[in-house]
Amino acid sequence: MSVPGALPGVTSATWPASKYVREPVCPAWMAVEDFELSKNDPERLLEVCQQKIQVSQRTLDTTRKLTESLHNDPQYQYAHAVQAFEELRKEHLQLNDSYNDLETINETVQEVVEVLRTDKHQLLAELNALKREISIQSIENTKIALKEKESVAFQEGLDKKLSSQESQLKQLDDELHDYTSSQIQINNEIGALESASRNLSLQAASLSELRNHLDGTRIQQESAIRAIEGEIEQKLKEVEQHDDNLWDFKRDMSARILALQRKVQSSNDELARLHRLSEHEMNTLSQQNRALNDELKGKADQLFATRKEMTDFGTSATRELNIKKEEIHQCKSIVDLVERQNTGLEASIARMLEQNREGENQIADKDNINNKNLIEQANFIAMVHMELQTVREDLYMIKSRLCHHCRDHLLATEALEDEQESLLNRGPEYVQPVNTINSSPKQTIPPTIQSQQPIMSTEEHIENERVKNELEKAHEALEALNRQLLEEREERARERREEEDVRLQEEEDRLTRAQDEEAKRRREIEDDKRKQAGDELKTFTIRFMNGTKKKVDAFMTDTVQDLINRCCSKIGVRPSEMFYIAHSVNENSVLGMVDRFLDKSKTLYEEGINTKCSLVFKFKHYKRHVRWSDVNTQDRFFQQVHRNVVSEYYPVPEKLAVTLAGYELQTVFGDATGKKRHAYFDKVGLDAYLPVSVTPLGYDYWQERLYRNHKRRKGLTQSESRDLYVDTLRQTGSHWGMTYFDIRDKENRPFVAGIAEDGLHILSADKRVFIQSLRFMSGPNQLAGWEKSSTGIFVKKKDSKLMTLYASSKLQSEEMFNLLNEYYLMLPRDVQQKLAIPIQDREQIAPTLPPPEAFYAPYDHRSIPVEFESTAEHLKTVYLDQIFSPDDIENKPKPLPKFINQLDEALDSNEVLHDLDLSDCGLTDSQWSMICELIVRSLEYNPAGEPSVSPVDRLQNWQDNVILTKLSIANNALTEASIPPTRDVLNRCTGLTEVDVSDLPLEHREVAIVEPLLKLNLQTLMMNGCRIGDKGVRAILELFNNRTLQTLLLNRNHITASAVGDLSACLDLPYCSLTKLGLGTNKIQLRGLETLIKIMERVRRPNSLDFSDNPLEARGGQRFNKLIQQQCGLTELDISNTTGMMNITGDVGLYITGQLLNNPELTSLNMSDNPLGQNLNQLTDPSGQVTRDLPLEFFTFLEREAICNLKILKLNRCQLNHDHGAALTSALVDNYKLKVLEVDGNRMALSDGGLPQGWVDLLEASTSLEELNISRNGLQSRGVAVLFTALAKNRSLRKVTMDGNRFGDEGTNAALDEVVYMFSTNTFLHEIYMAEMGFGDEVLERIADGLAGNRILKKLIAPRNNISTRGILDCTKHLALNTTLEELELACARVQQNESEYLRAYKLIIDNTNLETIVL
Repeated sequence: MSVPGALPGVTSATWPASKYVREPVCPAWMAVEDFELSKNDPERLLEVCQQKIQVSQRTLDTTRKLTESLHNDPQYQYAHAVQAFEELRKEHLQLNDSYNDLETINETVQEVVEVLRTDKHQLLAELNALKREISIQSIENTKIALKEKESVAFQEGLDKKLSSQESQLKQLDDELHDYTSSQIQINNEIGALESASRNLSLQAASLSELRNHLDGTRIQQESAIRAIEGEIEQKLKEVEQHDDNLWDFKRDMSARILALQRKVQSSNDELARLHRLSEHEMNTLSQQNRALNDELKGKADQLFATRKEMTDFGTSATRELNIKKEEIHQCKSIVDLVERQNTGLEASIARMLEQNREGENQIADKDNINNKNLIEQANFIAMVHMELQTVREDLYMIKSRLCHHCRDHLLATEALEDEQESLLNRGPEYVQPVNTINSSPKQTIPPTIQSQQPIMSTEEHIENERVKNELEKAHEALEALNRQLLEEREERARERREEEDVRLQEEEDRLTRAQDEEAKRRREIEDDKRKQAGDELKTFTIRFMNGTKKKVDAFMTDTVQDLINRCCSKIGVRPSEMFYIAHSVNENSVLGMVDRFLDKSKTLYEEGINTKCSLVFKFKHYKRHVRWSDVNTQDRFFQQVHRNVVSEYYPVPEKLAVTLAGYELQTVFGDATGKKRHAYFDKVGLDAYLPVSVTPLGYDYWQERLYRNHKRRKGLTQSESRDLYVDTLRQTGSHWGMTYFDIRDKENRPFVAGIAEDGLHILSADKRVFIQSLRFMSGPNQLAGWEKSSTGIFVKKKDSKLMTLYASSKLQSEEMFNLLNEYYLMLPRDVQQKLAIPIQDREQIAPTLPPPEAFYAPYDHRSIPVEFESTAEHLKTVYLDQIFSPDDIENKPKPLPKFINQLDEALDSNEVLHDLDLSDCGLTDSQWSMICELIVRSLEYNPAGEPSVSPVDRLQNWQDNVILTKLSIANNALTEASIPPTRDVLNRCTGLTEVDVSDLPLEHREVAIVEPLLKLNLQTLMMNGCRIGDKGVRAILELFNNRTLQTLLLNRNHITASAVGDLSACLDLPYCSLTKLGLGTNKIQLRGLETLIKIMERVRRPNSLDFSDNPLEARGGQRFNKLIQQQCGLTELDISNTTGMMNITGDVGLYITGQLLNNPELTSLNMSDNPLGQNLNQLTDPSGQVTRDLPLEFFTFLEREAICNLKILKLNRCQLNHDHGAALTSALVDNYKLKVLEVDGNRMALSDGGLPQGWVDLLEASTSLEELNISRNGLQSRGVAVLFTALAKNRSLRKVTMDGNRFGDEGTNAALDEVVYMFSTNTFLHEIYMAEMGFGDEVLERIADGLAGNRILKKLIAPRNNISTRGILDCTKHLALNTTLEELELACARVQQNESEYLRAYKLIIDNTNLETIVL
């Protein structure tokens, strides 16, 4: 148990003894004697300890008092302060050393960073160069591989040809022997023929030996072998030709063998002549070499003599030099006098130019007067036409007052005269006596139809239509004449202006060149003097802003202006006060290199410049010039601005970068063509036109987008394109004209100061965010003054007494101060007077700057950079971010080019995206879900809600350019998974008026789509192939309550007559506005059709009906007769029969077309795929006399006298033959209403494949037909030739399709001239389709020959023919002369089977033609 108060080492007496108890030890503060006395007495020990504690306490108190008194002693305090100071000083020195070490490390790190940055840029440049070199090398390797393959193929072909020729010669020998043995007994002539055959065999054997000899000596005489082999090949071909002729023309055998012998003899003579010629050339070369050696020896002797003479001349020249110096001084004075005289002459020339300009103005006034006279004449002609029309109307009024008998007699007489005149126009062989001409064109019309036609109203209607057409043509001709006169006047004025500008520019350039030559000559003289005086010429490396470097010689005593002049002379530009030389200094800053602009008045030595300095020749000030004095100077300024854009010195959004790239391409290439389109990236990469941060979508994407923007700049000159490039960047670019400097705030945070023509702008370190803008002229933070210091620049705002310091290095502070002064002094003078900012050394700075009048005033408003400027830009950005996001890259859908192109079109054209068409583009569920999600997100995006470090009005330039009114996702392989995202888009896009969700499976889920559609003002709904059935139709009928639905297409939906009844009830609603209804390819039977016809008779709607491919009973098609007869407002009718369920035959069709005679409403009719040719033939009596011409009756509705106004007629695959075609063309000859005619898949050709004469007459006489499809009608080469002949004379067709007609059979050669003639003379045809016609290379070459002179055709589509690569190569030389053809398709198996030949042909067409789209 412990003893309370016991000290260590002291134990209680009652404790038991233990060997582990330590023996007590005497403390150091107690005497041993006292310890021995008290170690066993605890009370004594406690007393001793207490006494010791008291003594220690007193000692401690005394020590504390002494310490306090010591602290109060001044000497102690001083000593303590000195000691503390020494310690602090040592610590300060240590910290200073550490700081210096860190500063050294920092500088080293900055240098390393700068080196790494430089290396990075160099590596990027090298990488781009390497990529270009790799692409170029790959192209070259491809070319080499192709050439190697071509050479191997050529060698193999040559060997095969030689072997085949040898076998042919042997065969010829055998045939000749057989022939002579069989004919030996006839007469002596046969014997002569036999001897001639033996001679021919001997000649063939000699040719074979000659070929073997040439093969043996091919290595030694390679060049001679090529020529000789060509000759042998030609001669052997001639032998082959003679061999073929032996089989075809045996009676001429002797004459052909003799001719062959003569040609072989001539070939031998030619070979001998070639040998003699080669020997003669070798002798001539040896003689020339000997003559040259002799001449060289003579020249060497002359050179030694000349050297001696030059030594003597140098001695004499030294003596004469002093004399010449005095003469030079005299010449200088004379030159000064001549320059003054030249000044006077220039003034005289200017006066003469002014007089000339006044004379030209007078001429222009006279031209204006002449143009006015022409316009007055045109107006007079128009007045005459109006008077003629008035007289014609009076004549008609007089006719109307006649009695019935007189009027009938007069009309009959006019009809006879018109008929006789038309026959005379067709030719004298058609003229018949008047009494034999059928004066009634309606004899072929059934009596029931004739009784329904009011004769007078029909004739009046026809005459009115004719008069109306004549008036329209007259007005169009007059308007065309007026437009032509105005265009010619403008063209002449423009040409005169251009000629005057060119003349003035040439005169100015001539004077400038003379001045430059004189300045150069003086500079050379001055340089020679300075060299002789001992001044050393240094070579400086100057970097220019277009990326080039040049060596420029200058003296250290030259001024900076002298160096600028030398640089201008080096690059061939006129010296300008806008040019500066800058010394690039590395300050290890955020921006890297800093340009120190040299003082033009100082020498290079005074500026501290040596040959190792990095010098840059550039513009210092970025301002829009009113007029450029030199085109080269403008080009240099443009190159500098362009380089700032593509290097991202000026950050620009992608939309602006693409716009600027369009102007750049117009500057480099001129107007866009297909050939130039493929040359964008021949020698440069994408970074030559766009910044490196644009969307990574590949060269093909950018080539197409840049080409579209290039085409928008058509007509701009090079100078105009440069100006618009600068103006666009100046108006919309937020960083236009800025020169950047590194600055820091009071917290040492890095920023960038951008100084431009409008003031000072503070930006973030990455230049993406504007912190503050301090402008000269206006704004909330207007500049009121600035001062420089060694640590930065002080800036003062208007209405503020404080100045803000922007810290920077001494160099950058000096440059910022100078640049602000210079930009201020280049402001308009009235602005300077208004601002009245004091400028230090104003009198010294102002004379060195261009006058303010040389520039446009700065813009009051500068665009502020924002992340997105429009909804379309936001949508495209987030879409591409999703596509190219590295997260889950394997499951990401591929980019959809059609969607991206529509967004690009909206961005590049500054238009609103109304129509989103994603039909037939391979759209998948994942792609459509992503697009829907992003559309909703972009439409809900609020730019004002984005965080910003500065108060920025993000809505200032914001554009809501995605306002969808049309949406189409038709013809894609979408599933039910696409229904929810489609519903979300429909709910969000409340402005939709047209929706096409065809082929989206909506079976039993149509309500999910109909519900959001009910909220729209929908006008068009297309749900073809959605499998909705009758139930889905009833759900859709609710849309009629919106009262806006005009078009409803429900084809291919398994709809029955029951749903048609419900639909008809909605059509009967008073507020129904449906005009177009599609019910094709459903299960609607006759009952449903009758229900629909009844409601259409009553409500006269819809106006367009598609009832194709529905299962009608036998002769159910006759019900359409009633629909047309009632004239219920129907304008478009489709009753085609692709599935064979309607089965409208000729007799049924005759009822339908019979009602068209009196129907003026229908304008479009499609009866394709119905067997109309059945039961539609001529009816005859037993004697063979035609009693009724049913084909002619069928097409009576197309005659001129009919009231029918049909403009589109489709009769494809209707089993029509040439008799039906004759009736059709006979009715159409005088028709002036029909625009489109399709008769594809019939048999309208004659039995021999010819084209009936009626088609020729129709095409030559037609003035209204614009589109014709006569494909697959059995035409052969003869018929196609006649078709081309007729097309050459046609003046109305714009599109012709003749696919599937044969043009490769025998007789094609006779048609080639017609092909060339049609393509070279037709000036109206825009598109022609010639697929699957079987023509080969010869026809293609003749087509191209005709296209060489064609200036109207835009599209030639001719795939799947018998064309080879050789044919394409041969036609390229002709297509190179065509400038209007845009699309060419020649794809066929022969071209595609050899990849190397395919690529060769494709590249040749690209390099030599202006085609935009090429398909091989």
